[in-house]
Amino acid sequence: MNGTLFIIKLVIFGVLNLFILTLLLYGFSGRHRDIHLSYAESESNLLVIGENEHYPVVFLGTSRGRVLSRDGNHEMVERILGRKVANLSKGGGGGLMPMDVHLSFFLNQGNTANHVIYLVDPFIFYSSINNEHNDFFLRDEPFELFIFLKLIKERYPLDRLSSYLQMIKVTDWQKISRYAAPGLTEGTLKKIDEEKMEKAKKHYLKKYDQNNFVAYGHVVDDINRLVKTHGATITYVMLPLFMPDFPGLPEVDAFLRKTADREAGVFYINCSSSMQDKKFYYDHMHFNKTGIEYFLKTYIRPIL
Repeated sequence: MNGTLFIIKLVIFGVLNLFILTLLLYGFSGRHRDIHLSYAESESNLLVIGENEHYPVVFLGTSRGRVLSRDGNHEMVERILGRKVANLSKGGGGGLMPMDVHLSFFLNQGNTANHVIYLVDPFIFYSSINNEHNDFFLRDEPFELFIFLKLIKERYPLDRLSSYLQMIKVTDWQKISRYAAPGLTEGTLKKIDEEKMEKAKKHYLKKYDQNNFVAYGHVVDDINRLVKTHGATITYVMLPLFMPDFPGLPEVDAFLRKTADREAGVFYINCSSSMQDKKFYYDHMHFNKTGIEYFLKTYIRPIL
């Protein structure tokens, strides 16, 4: 009897502490919402995108998607597409799980979209460093209790939870969220370096875990469900790649093709062998301004 009473008291004590902690974190949540920065000023999503706004187009992706909004490119993107655009892509290799977090919060804030376009890199399906172990996708984002609870629900590691809690003490958001290397999209790749490409291939292969393909594949289903629940459609666009044998490309291509064939409101385009001219890039992966303009006019505008 005494043992049962002790357990009951322990449970009550734990619940009370959890309740107090939740109230405390709620008090810190959303304190940034009166700060409004532009894409030219900030890499943050939360500081740029507000609440209850309608965006006909929403981009998801890694840094290869984020370049569409750097260096003043965002205004050009909206002009070419003729629509208001939200770009939730994150630098630092933010993969499927980080994009699920950002899209979930975006929609939870009352924002809406017609068409979500996921700019895909194959590596986001294979590496934990692009998913639950990614330490970049919230580095420039203010604390929101919704996001913190989402991280817990999706079983992010403790170090990710801890690092996000550190955002509570940040005050100078314009400084911490500023892009560190402005002007890159003004440049042009001088030559396609085969040696660098081979090193990159080995780098990706070293990070890849074939088991992760199964582990992260379900996140695509989660994102699709989320998009369709909010009345939008989604198109996955495999981005151009200089490497025809990019690690994991055939498997991801087959997976996304099958997903699009199976689900209404889900579409897929493979552009991996397109745009093979160096004039479209500032390095071996990222579009420059010329590349952004060509990519949008040729592949994105026609599907809207």
